[in-house]
Amino acid sequence: MRNALIVLVAGTNLWMALAWANPGGETAEEILALEKRGLDGWLKGDPGPQLAIMDSQITYSHAVAEKRLDGLPAVKELYDRFHGTPLFDSYEILTPKVQVAGEIAVLTYLLAQHIGTVTTFWNATQVYQMRKEGWRVIHTHWSKGNAPRP
Repeated sequence: MRNALIVLVAGTNLWMALAWANPGGETAEEILALEKRGLDGWLKGDPGPQLAIMDSQITYSHAVAEKRLDGLPAVKELYDRFHGTPLFDSYEILTPKVQVAGEIAVLTYLLAQHIGTVTTFWNATQVYQMRKEGWRVIHTHWSKGNAPRP
């Protein structure tokens, strides 16, 4: 039993060292994949993939909303206005950063939306929480961004 405990403690210490060496790691890749899936939906005017990763109790702030939206039904109502209308021709996720702390992951990035020859930029913050169903967005904040400086 004592040997098993020593192996468990040593394994835990190794896991903690790896977590510090590679913050986010696989979780960061998973979070970015979820985010891309949601944005890919908007290429077709389909908010479904974005709504699918949102928690039922989400809080949502965006320049197109007059105030903070509370709960998935409120976000769905906002998104329904854009259903069937692609929001952009293509996009880029610039300077993404995922910070993981236990069951919470914060994704921040600069979104470049390309519509024809026009590019607009948005600062994005998505707060994810691990739920039984997997990672879900519990808070979203979008604000106007600026083109990155060279």
